[in-house]
Amino acid sequence: MIHDALLVLWDCSQVTEETAKCQHYANQGDSDVYHRICEIAKSHHRIQIFVDSMSFHCRKSHSASSRTTGLYAQALSEGITEVLQSYKKTLLEVEGLVMGNHTYTLSFAYSYVEKYQGLFNTLNRLISTIKERRLNGCQILSLTHQYILNGNEMVHDAIIKIFAYINNVFMNQLCTWLLYGELRDPYQEFIIICSRDETSDTFLSTTPSSTNTDKTLLNSLQDTSLDCGFILNPKMIPHFMPLSLAQEILFIGKTIILFGFDPQKMKKGTSMKTRPMLSLKKFGDSRRFTIWEDKEAEFHEKLQKFKDPELFEIYNLRNVVREINECVTKHLWTVAVEEAQLIHELRLMKDFYLLGRGELFLELLRLTAHMLEKPTTRTGTRDMNHAFQLAARSVFLSNSADIEKFSFELPYVKPNTSVNSTVTEESYSAADGWSSLILKYDFKWPLHLLFTPEVLARYNDMFRLLLRIKKTQHDLHSLWKTYKQSSNFAMCQLHNKLMFLINNLQHYMQADVLDTSYSKLMDAVTKTNDFEKLRKAHAIFLADVLSQSFLTITSSTNSEYSGSESTDSINNPVFCNIMELLKLCHSFCSMSNSVTDKESEDYYIRGYSERFNKLVKQLMQLLLSLRDRPCGIYLARLLMRLDYNRWISGEAQLTQSLTNMLRSELGVI
Repeated sequence: MIHDALLVLWDCSQVTEETAKCQHYANQGDSDVYHRICEIAKSHHRIQIFVDSMSFHCRKSHSASSRTTGLYAQALSEGITEVLQSYKKTLLEVEGLVMGNHTYTLSFAYSYVEKYQGLFNTLNRLISTIKERRLNGCQILSLTHQYILNGNEMVHDAIIKIFAYINNVFMNQLCTWLLYGELRDPYQEFIIICSRDETSDTFLSTTPSSTNTDKTLLNSLQDTSLDCGFILNPKMIPHFMPLSLAQEILFIGKTIILFGFDPQKMKKGTSMKTRPMLSLKKFGDSRRFTIWEDKEAEFHEKLQKFKDPELFEIYNLRNVVREINECVTKHLWTVAVEEAQLIHELRLMKDFYLLGRGELFLELLRLTAHMLEKPTTRTGTRDMNHAFQLAARSVFLSNSADIEKFSFELPYVKPNTSVNSTVTEESYSAADGWSSLILKYDFKWPLHLLFTPEVLARYNDMFRLLLRIKKTQHDLHSLWKTYKQSSNFAMCQLHNKLMFLINNLQHYMQADVLDTSYSKLMDAVTKTNDFEKLRKAHAIFLADVLSQSFLTITSSTNSEYSGSESTDSINNPVFCNIMELLKLCHSFCSMSNSVTDKESEDYYIRGYSERFNKLVKQLMQLLLSLRDRPCGIYLARLLMRLDYNRWISGEAQLTQSLTNMLRSELGVI
């Protein structure tokens, strides 16, 4: 009888209920003992079936894309096979003892194999969960990790051994990705996958179609186009790994891939996946030494230590990943600041996008004002760039290499023609040059990580606003000669009011907003050698400029660096008010072309004055309504400059002067 039990335990024969009943038992309790032995044998049999399904011959029969034959499932099978070796050694020991003494009973054999019942039950639960949930890859790693905490010492040690086999695969993939930017994952089992979506290949800068209102302003400005076809696979992130750590791992690998090519040398429209990427290993020792210096072997050794389950702690892994990240970002900072001359490029952004070279754009406005006020044409881009070259030549910048980095685009928008529309309606339905003008910037590699499409779009928003204010200020100053000898006092008074408002608005934008924020940016750039901190400082600079220029509307009362939900500038009431004031100035400057007699002139002046007073009063009311929001602070700063002599308060007919109101808000004595 005991020999039959051993055959069952060796999985050499299967026992059914009929065969169990037909057995002749020597003792009264042998029936129960035999049934328990059969239960252990059945548990072992189910485990052995899973192990055999992962064998070489079985894997060879499956297709290469089968999810059940991945590297992690194979490692699980190998780990279980290793654990079962102790069970087989126990059976050999029992066989030897039984052959030496034929008086041993079933209870003797059961006493040796009883301890494996808990282990087999745990392994079967693990296998059943994998099959039912169709788990693969790092999901198997995560599930196995959950079974480590067990009160049964044998089960705990066995799961530790199995986890070591699975973790060995994970650490090999992680090490290859972190150090060389290579993804060796034929079955898509790692936490990072190669995306099949071609639209995610955004190394090349493109203009975004609209503002993403679901993101915070600061986060959207820091969001880099560093996709290169690789994304996180959320389903494969183990439960013990924080999402922030997975994102850091993804960033390191993509940054290393970044060093393998210059995206500006790629042909337009070429996908990153169709372009052969060079591995960091294939660049030779010089490039690898430049990135890692002499730390590659050190990082490799630290990562390999985590293959030992006793040393595998997510806290320690995070520390090593951060060390690698610091090394990568430091090298990226060196490439961006020293080789790509980032500080010089930031000065160019201020000179061109933020109108630091005022004389250049004043000359450009003189040449293109008539073009920008009309609907765009098919030759608008060519004419705009030609005028830009003429303006640069007139201010002696034509020979500068920096001028060649910038160009204009004036997209042609076909008018919305219909049967019932007139010519006048068609002309207004087409976009004018002010709203569609785009300044393009040909930056050096790898500055596309800093000047993303979202960032360039925001810079263009600022550029269009500043250019329009500059144009309005120039037009009002040009009318000074015309109106200084005029006998119409109301006209001269309105002209002075408009000039006062626009001059202070221009000074606020350039001195209080741009110069102050730019000084903070340059101070932050010179104090760090971390590219991530540098990118964050630039994002904070641009977010501050946009907020203080009222190009975004905020709904949060947090601090200036906390980020806040933003919407398009068209929804900002302050921005809309400023644009109405600019339109009023434009109408006033063009009044002389449409007015022929003094009666019509007086009529227009009265209308413009009433409109001006209404807009100024609206500006006061906005101060009260927005004072609890972050942008209210900057609005108060602007209006404090405008109402320094309480003139605006008098024009708006306020019962309390704006100066006193602002003092109570800002605590100014």
